[in-house]
Amino acid sequence: MEREVTAEVEKPPVTELGVIGWIWKNLFGSWLNTLLTLISGAFLFVLGRAVLTWAVREANWRAVTNNLRVLAWGRYPDDQAWRLGATVGFLLLLSLITWLVWRGGEEARARRYVLGGWVLSPVVLTVLIYGIRLPTLSTISNNFGYYLFRPDVLIALDETWRATMGLAIVGLLSAVTLCLTAARRWRVAGIAAMALAASLTLPLGLQAQPWILGLTAPLLLRFALALGIGYWAGAAIARALQGNARVLQALPALWAVVVVVLIVLLTNFEVGVPRVDPVEALPIVQPSIWSGILLTLALATVSIAVSFPIGILLALGRRSTLPVVKGLCILTIEIIRGVPLITILFMAQVMLPLFLPLEFNVDRVLRAMVGMTIFTAAYLAEIVRGGLQAVRHEQVEAARSLGLSEVLVTGLIVLPQALRAVIPPIMGQFVSIFKDTSLVAIVGLLDLLAVGQSVIKAREYLGAVREMYLFAGVFYFIVSYGMSLASRRIEKRLGVVES
Repeated sequence: MEREVTAEVEKPPVTELGVIGWIWKNLFGSWLNTLLTLISGAFLFVLGRAVLTWAVREANWRAVTNNLRVLAWGRYPDDQAWRLGATVGFLLLLSLITWLVWRGGEEARARRYVLGGWVLSPVVLTVLIYGIRLPTLSTISNNFGYYLFRPDVLIALDETWRATMGLAIVGLLSAVTLCLTAARRWRVAGIAAMALAASLTLPLGLQAQPWILGLTAPLLLRFALALGIGYWAGAAIARALQGNARVLQALPALWAVVVVVLIVLLTNFEVGVPRVDPVEALPIVQPSIWSGILLTLALATVSIAVSFPIGILLALGRRSTLPVVKGLCILTIEIIRGVPLITILFMAQVMLPLFLPLEFNVDRVLRAMVGMTIFTAAYLAEIVRGGLQAVRHEQVEAARSLGLSEVLVTGLIVLPQALRAVIPPIMGQFVSIFKDTSLVAIVGLLDLLAVGQSVIKAREYLGAVREMYLFAGVFYFIVSYGMSLASRRIEKRLGVVES
């Protein structure tokens, strides 16, 4: 009978695994590390004790606690503050759904719905924060009559841009429909939509109005140009989406949405008659009274969201083989990157109105958003260009050999790899522009720091400078660290980093 030999498995030392192992290895691995750890610990203890004593016994936190509402949304009407809470709740709910869908490994359709929710979220947030004014049935029936019977009223009210934009939208969707499907009913619908839009705006198009260099010309020329540009853009989009069955399935819903958008776009204006004027579904809160944390987050969010696609287009334009496009992109990028942000902000406040019609008044907050967006887009363009140069040329040639168009090669092969490679610098630029929102105080806007400075000038809060700036610093740190943490998670998920 063989004797069973039982080998006792020896456990690894406690100092090799877990938290204790990490502490022992990194803080007490040698006599020098031990000495530096003890010195650093003593310094942090003394510093922490002093800070804690000041924060608990000496600091005047009433300057912050008594003014939380002012610091949060400033002059935003108190009776409408629930809309800000609804905005935060919407974002939290959408984030929770996104986390559950991605973590649970749901099917691709659920993920598409979530991505669609994020794409539509800027519209929802804008409506909640800014408000919305919608036409009633009386408004629609009355204002459509002006296009057919009193087009001179639209000129007097300076509402002709609505017809121009409406024709561009109709031309775009009609071109997508005509180029993507051979179904007779859809082709008839696309042609009928353009014919109906042209018929509705024909009386207005026969009116004359100053256009280029002060020359008077029929509005029909402008309308024809808008319809042609929209059709050309739609045809280009259709070529890029050729063979995509999902777009064909979405055509009915897309047309339904566009019809609603066109009705609102063409009729949502006041004529001075209260019974037919649009009504405010949510009261309008002008951006000029936004302030505090609300203004800081609004500036950062709009600048980041809008500058990202513009930066990508500038980067692609700089690598273009078309000399005019390449030259304009290089000129734009180099000029903007050659001046500081504060100069861009001053130019947006002072010079932007000079390039717009006299009757077109742009709010100061919107001017600041435009300046910060252009500034961020120029830096993002150079970051993305670096990522584009990292994509191997062999992959581009392989994609072309498979018959993919240049749009598909760029959208499916080049851009995903380029953006994946430059996630850290892109997020670094986003964090930078978020912190740079404090510069808008120089041009008269009341961001978080500006509101805090006005609070500590009050007699009862004199001397609470450290408390207020510490509160602002903690806020900026939390948001910036959250953005950095999200960036690291994206990098880890995409395999950019190992851990």
